[in-house]
Amino acid sequence: MVIATDLQKHLIAITLVLGCLVWVSSAATLRYDVREVDVSAANKLIESGAVVVDVRGKSQYKVRHIPGAIAISIDELRAGIPARLRNIARHRPIIVYCNHGMLVSPEATDLLNKAGFAGAVKLKTGIEGWGGAGLPVSRT
Repeated sequence: MVIATDLQKHLIAITLVLGCLVWVSSAATLRYDVREVDVSAANKLIESGAVVVDVRGKSQYKVRHIPGAIAISIDELRAGIPARLRNIARHRPIIVYCNHGMLVSPEATDLLNKAGFAGAVKLKTGIEGWGGAGLPVSRT
């Protein structure tokens, strides 16, 4: 009886935590009205010359990133669009990604759109979805 009660308490706690995570992730994505693409569409955009921007931290970028991606943290974007991005992405699509595509990339994509980069889209599933789809990743 004690084991069943403990199990029931653990299941309730797990359900609450998962519910909170779902709510937080959906709330973060819904705050920004940005276009998103799946890994297949992102791969096609990259093959046609899109600029890829990794908005995670430098340490996460070093662990793995999409080949050719440039690291520009969300803090850098909040401070203003860096000249290195302005110079290479003026007339090219931009794919923005973070870990799972839920927390940082929606804001980053919104910042780019508002700065005049209307072709900026977020990678729906982030680097996790990219890697999970078996697409190449680089390590620095």
